[in-house]
Amino acid sequence: MGVAQVALVAASSVLAAITSLFAIAEPNADRDLKFVESVVFNTSLNEFDRSRFTWRRQQPWFDWTTDGCSVPIIGNDGRSFNFAAACRRHDFGYRNLKLLDRRYNCAGLTPGSICRNDSWSYGQFWNAEQRSRIDEQFQRDMFASCTTRARTRRVRCEAWAITFFQSVRTIGGP
Repeated sequence: MGVAQVALVAASSVLAAITSLFAIAEPNADRDLKFVESVVFNTSLNEFDRSRFTWRRQQPWFDWTTDGCSVPIIGNDGRSFNFAAACRRHDFGYRNLKLLDRRYNCAGLTPGSICRNDSWSYGQFWNAEQRSRIDEQFQRDMFASCTTRARTRRVRCEAWAITFFQSVRTIGGP
């Protein structure tokens, strides 16, 4: 078996294992957290980008929306960088840890009650440690995308990665 075939079999096995673990529809906080963490921290960025539409069909209650890098004027890409996939995964991490807090920490409230775990509060799932982990993964993803650039553009790409990372740490919310 060639290297490409081995890689394809390995990637298919990982994808099958991840999706079979999380195919149950019953709400389960531990399982849902494991899914989010496996997608954000244990899946390559290329695999995330290739599989997100399949996962979206299999796991429809997760928040798969994205606004890209939401950087006015600059956007997701430029001459020396393209951080679109890194931004999509970063959005997935932020949005879904907040979603887990709303789903599991606000469950059981009486109708009309206000959930105190709104999108900017810290809780069991969305907290300073998890936010930092997601931001650090975002930085690794951006730097990894820079390695595919020509040497002359790589330094500029890495400078943009640092700028995006510092921005998200400074103004990206709690």
